[in-house]
Amino acid sequence: MSDQISIPAVYMRGGTSKGLLFNKHYLPKVQSELDKYLLAAMGSPDLRQINGIGGATSVTSKVCIISKSTQKNVDIDYLFAQVIIDKAKVDYGPTCGNMLSAVGPFSIENGFIDAEEGETKIIIRSVNTGSIIEAVVPTPKKKIKYMGDFKIDGVPGKGAPILLKFKNLVGGTTGKMLPNGTPNIKVKGIEVTCLDISMPIVMAKASDFGISGNETSNELNKNLELLNKIEEIRVIAGAQMGLGDVSGKVIPKFALLSRPLNGGTITSRYFTPNTCHETHAATGTNCIASACLISNTIASQISQIEVKQENKVTVEHPLGSIDCFVETCLSTADNKNDFIISCGIYRTSRKIMDGKIYIPQNINDH
Repeated sequence: MSDQISIPAVYMRGGTSKGLLFNKHYLPKVQSELDKYLLAAMGSPDLRQINGIGGATSVTSKVCIISKSTQKNVDIDYLFAQVIIDKAKVDYGPTCGNMLSAVGPFSIENGFIDAEEGETKIIIRSVNTGSIIEAVVPTPKKKIKYMGDFKIDGVPGKGAPILLKFKNLVGGTTGKMLPNGTPNIKVKGIEVTCLDISMPIVMAKASDFGISGNETSNELNKNLELLNKIEEIRVIAGAQMGLGDVSGKVIPKFALLSRPLNGGTITSRYFTPNTCHETHAATGTNCIASACLISNTIASQISQIEVKQENKVTVEHPLGSIDCFVETCLSTADNKNDFIISCGIYRTSRKIMDGKIYIPQNINDH
């Protein structure tokens, strides 16, 4: 008899992230026990995550827990868990839009949803934030299609496009689009915008932090003075957003914005929050794209685009760009909670491994 516990799991890439997907049925219901399982599966706390399946980066240390929803007009409940690499901690505060692109295919292949001919629409609830997402998954002949001709920056090769349309995405954490009641506040002399759309973000001009905004993620991650300054501002702004002491927490995120260089709408360097994302988070894209359309925010000052009912906003990131399609209500003032109706992005996903993950039976000893 083995001294390890086996749990059915699927290892998938979702957008520019990668992680484990579980059927909720196979996991502990008590959160403290669940935390131990996920930490062991990923190999945390350890900077290399050598004793687990985690990839030793924030974008490869993720878990999706999937179940059939009991809520009316919702198909799937999706609980996201960010497993911290170097600490014995699992954060359920944020969600992950990139991994969302793997939720639809997983749900179909694991019998939660029946595939339709051509494409399958799945209504997903983010348990973390309460937001609703419509995922449109290509299913020719009622089978999942992973391969295709659609390219997303930050992922080698091409795949089949999956549309993620985020709805009721305003104020999921703080209850307000503008938690401070104004587009801008000053923190230690620096102007910042605090916004809660899909993901709470504190955003500022890259130039106010002494950088151009076009540096690589590796360059920024080596700039300890910059990272310390970002964290200092983020913690103060987080408290002013009503989030309490956000030290050691992964929300709010932080973004440094600048003018685009390659024909996009805006350039973003997105921090998660203690390292710069190699590409860009999908939920963070929703927030920054929306900010470009809201008067007097840092993003709108830089982008200066004309606001329409249907808006394509292209966010440039370290490895390319990502398009976001933002629907607005032009009859509503742009500083009101109902101004942003939805945000849509295209992602791809791929199933990498389907089997069992093993964790120590005496998990309290590890």
